[in-house]
Amino acid sequence: MEIGIREIFEASISIIFTVLMWWVTISIFRRYRETKYQPALLVASAFFVLGFIFAPLLAVGRVIMQFRPDIAGLVGPEGPIWFKLLSIASGNAFVIGLFLIAVFTRQVFRPGSAASLFFLIFIGIFLIGSSDLIFMFEDKLIAIAWFARLEIKIVFHIGAILNWSWLTYESLSRWWIYRKQLKEGKDLDPLVVNRFLLWGLAGVSYFTGALATLTFVPYKAIQPFFPTLVLQLCILAFAIFSYLSWSPPGWFKQIISKEKPAQV
Repeated sequence: MEIGIREIFEASISIIFTVLMWWVTISIFRRYRETKYQPALLVASAFFVLGFIFAPLLAVGRVIMQFRPDIAGLVGPEGPIWFKLLSIASGNAFVIGLFLIAVFTRQVFRPGSAASLFFLIFIGIFLIGSSDLIFMFEDKLIAIAWFARLEIKIVFHIGAILNWSWLTYESLSRWWIYRKQLKEGKDLDPLVVNRFLLWGLAGVSYFTGALATLTFVPYKAIQPFFPTLVLQLCILAFAIFSYLSWSPPGWFKQIISKEKPAQV
């Protein structure tokens, strides 16, 4: 077994992503206990699924692929069921986490809108429809590995792009409106206004990663490291923007608030 620069780079990004997701999840759950604000519960649940379920399962799968490539390469009846179920659990956790983000977007920006409900269902069809759960009972529980089929990958990334582009548009639009009102002297909390900007930038990061992954599908067969580099950097940016948005450190609050007391 050889561990190269690519594997070390991916592992480093995964560790940073997981730690930040854990921190943000705990922070938002604490805030929800105090405020009982329903959207906070939604985004905290999304981060919980992504950070506490998806990321560890993905890490375990990658370790197995490094140390036991003979098992990871078996996708037919001869492959172990437990490894395929691990892959299914990881993939479905990812899908559920992303869909909770879409639910959060509607709950915050377009509650009660029939059009937003239709769009949410549309995104769910792409995300959940790509999930390996639909293949669990094919060929006597011989599950198909996550993203083993190109059509699943394409359908999933279309759903992810729609999800994050929606979030980006709503967040940055709201930030632009509040920013103008803040400059006009309206009594708004700069931290809350800035949160819309950071959350929108988090959406841009993940949108870019999903779009790059989908665009580089043919290129990955020729030069696999470049699409991986782009995706990993986008994941890192998403984690950092999410951290600064939902659980900013004290020094960052001071910069944004311009020495004004922060509202928690």
